[in-house]
Amino acid sequence: MLAWGVLPVALSFHPASARALPVLGLLRGPLGLLWAGLALAVAIHGFVTQSARPALRPSPLLLFAVSAVLLALIGAHYTSRMQATGDEPHYLVMAQSLWREGDLDLRDNYARQDYHEFTPGSLTPHYGEPRADGRPFPAHSPGLPLLLAPVYALGGRAACAVLLALLAAALAGETRRLALLATGDEAAALTAWAVVIGPPVALYSFHTYTEVPSALAVALALRLLLGGAGVGAAALAGALAGALPWLHPKMIPAAGVLGALGLVRLRGRPRLVLLAVAAAEVAALCVFYWRVFGRPTPLAVYGGMPQDASGQPVRALVGLLLDRSFGLLPHAPLFLLALAGLVRLRGHLRATWPQLLVGAAVLAPVLPWRMWWGGQCPPARFLVPLVPLLGVLAALRVAAGGTGLARWRGALAALGVAYVLFVSFEPGRLLLVNRGSRPTRLWEALSASPGQVAHYLPSLVAPQPDDWRTAVVWLVALAVLLALDLLAARGRRIDAWFRGLVLPAILLLAVGLGVDNWARPGGASASPATAVPDVAPAALPSGER
Repeated sequence: MLAWGVLPVALSFHPASARALPVLGLLRGPLGLLWAGLALAVAIHGFVTQSARPALRPSPLLLFAVSAVLLALIGAHYTSRMQATGDEPHYLVMAQSLWREGDLDLRDNYARQDYHEFTPGSLTPHYGEPRADGRPFPAHSPGLPLLLAPVYALGGRAACAVLLALLAAALAGETRRLALLATGDEAAALTAWAVVIGPPVALYSFHTYTEVPSALAVALALRLLLGGAGVGAAALAGALAGALPWLHPKMIPAAGVLGALGLVRLRGRPRLVLLAVAAAEVAALCVFYWRVFGRPTPLAVYGGMPQDASGQPVRALVGLLLDRSFGLLPHAPLFLLALAGLVRLRGHLRATWPQLLVGAAVLAPVLPWRMWWGGQCPPARFLVPLVPLLGVLAALRVAAGGTGLARWRGALAALGVAYVLFVSFEPGRLLLVNRGSRPTRLWEALSASPGQVAHYLPSLVAPQPDDWRTAVVWLVALAVLLALDLLAARGRRIDAWFRGLVLPAILLLAVGLGVDNWARPGGASASPATAVPDVAPAALPSGER
C-alpha cells in the first residue's frame, strides 16, 4: 500500500516519466505530500482494523457538542480575521437596522457607514425594486436578518457566526436522524453526520448566508413528517415549511412540497395544525410584500420573474458537480458516496421518495438560475440545502455494504475536515472565497507551478470548449468509478482495488492522459490565463480584528 503512495511521487521527479505523463507533475508540490500522507493513513487504517473492534456508537449529544465546538472555533478564528464578503454584509446591515431602528430602510445605515462594524472600506448597497412609495428596498429576503437581529445585538458578527455554527451542528444531527430513519443502520447514519461537518456546510457555518438555516428547516421538517408527527411536531413542521420563503424565494418549491407531504402523511388534527401554521406564515409573507411593494409575492423584490432565471440547466448541473471553483466534488469528494447511493436507489424508492421529492424541489430553482454558482462565495452555495438529502443517499450506500467506495468513507471524511481547516486557517490567503471564472486560489496554493491544478479541472461559469472536454473526461471517470463500485459488491478482486491507492492512482493517470491529450492538449501552458486578479476582499487590518 505504501508503495502506491511513494512510487507516483518519486516518478513525478523523474524527467522521462514526467514528460510522458505530465499529470505526475501535480505531485511535485503540496499535493505530493498529501498523497504520501493518504498512503500512510490507509496503511495504518488497514493495520488497525485487522483486529475486530466494536462499532462506535457516539450519543447524539456528544456528536452535537463535537460539531458545535469545532465549527464555532473555526468560525471565530475566520471572522475575526476576514471581513464579511459577497452578500454577507448586506444581510448584516439589515439585521442592524431591524434591531436598532425596527425597519428595513437602509439609507441612513449606509450613509452612516454602520457596516464598518464588520467590513472596512465602502459598501455599495444591494437594492431590489423600489417600494410602492419609491423608497429603495433591500434585494435580499428579510428572514435571515429577522433571525440574526437579536443575536447581532448580543455580539455583532461574531455572535451571528456562533449561531450559524450551532444551526450547522443541529443540521448534522438532523441529517443523521433522517439517515437512521431511511436505513436503520447506526454506522451509515454516522456517515451522514460526517457529510455535514465537512464542506460545503462547514464553510457556511461562519458565512452569513441563508443556506444553513434553510437546510436545517428542510431537514427538521422532513424528519418530523416522516416520523409520524403529533400536534406539536406538526405545528413545528408547518412553521419550518412556512419559514422557508421568508429565507429565500428559491425555497418556495421546497416549502410547497413539504406542505404536500404533510397532507399525504398526516391525518386529523396534526394535518390541520400543520396547514394552519404554514398558511399563517405564508399569508404574513404575502401581506408583508403587499404593504411594501403593492404586490403580494416575494418575487416583487425582483420586479416579477427575475431575468437571472434564464440559464442553462445542463451547464448548471455539471458545474454544480464539477466546477473547479464552485462544484461539489472537487471540494468535497465524500459526496461520491451520495452518487453511489443514487445509483443503488432502485430498491429503496418506497422508503426514500419523500426525500427525493424534497431534493428535487430544492434543486429545481437552481438549475435554470444564470448565477448557479452563487456569486462571490465559498463552493457549492446553492447545494447546501440539499446536503441533508445527499447525506441520506450516502448513508444508503454505506448501509448497502462495506465494499467499494464505502471503504473510502473514513479517509474522505477526514479529508473534508482537513480541507476546512486548511482553507480557513489563514483567511488573508483568500483560499475560501471564489468569484466568477477566475482560477481558485486554493488550487494555486496546491500547485507546484502556476495554473497546474486548474489545468486539470473544468470551469463551467464561462466555459470554453476545452472546459467542456475536461468536464467530459471527469464525467467518464466518475461513471467508471461508480460502475466499479457496483461490481465490487460481487467480486473480491475488484473490491481489492478500493483497499489502497491503486484505483485512485489509475484514475488520476487516466484523467491526466485524457485532459493532456484530448481536452487540453499542450499542457498547463495551453490553459486559460491563470493569473488571479485582486478583486476579492482583503483580510481585516489588525486594528479591526
